[in-house]
Amino acid sequence: MDKSEYLKLAKCRLHNKNSKKLLINQINNFYYILENYKPKKHKYKVWDLVKLKKWTLLHWTWKNIEWLEGISKRGLVTWQFEWWREGKYLYTVGVRYLKGDVLLKDYINFYSGWCITYFFWSKKDKPWTIHKKVIPFYEMSDFLLWLRKIWANTWTMEQTKESRFMPSLAQDFVQIWIIINWTNKYAKLLKQWDILDTKISCKDVKEFVHSDIYDSFFVPNRDNKDIYFTDRELAILFWIPAVLIEWILVWRNYEKNKKMLEKIKELLPNVYICNLDGKVVMK
Repeated sequence: MDKSEYLKLAKCRLHNKNSKKLLINQINNFYYILENYKPKKHKYKVWDLVKLKKWTLLHWTWKNIEWLEGISKRGLVTWQFEWWREGKYLYTVGVRYLKGDVLLKDYINFYSGWCITYFFWSKKDKPWTIHKKVIPFYEMSDFLLWLRKIWANTWTMEQTKESRFMPSLAQDFVQIWIIINWTNKYAKLLKQWDILDTKISCKDVKEFVHSDIYDSFFVPNRDNKDIYFTDRELAILFWIPAVLIEWILVWRNYEKNKKMLEKIKELLPNVYICNLDGKVVMK
């Protein structure tokens, strides 16, 4: 399909006037970026530590190189235009973003950890205060020792959302992670249409949320994000063009496979490839 076909479908499928306008604007922004953005090269050398800027976007590929081949040609796509597949959020691309500048190695340590909810009695707090926090991968042992010292009769633990879907220190079935430059003037055109952003009314994004979760999950949680319905997540309308992809993070299997690294560079010549240590392995 081309731009005119996407615009036609947007006008036909959506009924809310403002929702339709949001999606049409985003389609126009996508094609404007595709035609005008020129990637810029970094000055990194091999084995340099990578530092990522605030608002850098992060995306995963379940089928690794197989999906990357498609992404290199089409960009990050919404399921609903190419083939109808229902998810929580419709006509959107799900991504994570950085809330501040950070070394890649430190961010990997953070998201490879666990979301912890624990209850304990404290004279300073109200009885059985509920606490929620993310414990980075390399801090988990110390945290468990600390839990033994307090009266925490109940606590639960689960992976961060990032750790489930991205190459991490906690699992190895995902080998590729996409890092997107979201700080330039072109990307900011797409950034403004995130349906999880409360500046857009719930009514205007209702058609972009699955009906099963709109009232029970989406509406009450969007204004009260925590470590589970996270404020590190965006749902960007339409597509994100491949020209904005700046880095590819690879897990150990791909890092050790020179042919695989060369294949990635063949698909995306302008990207830098980095590893779980947060270092450049190919530029």
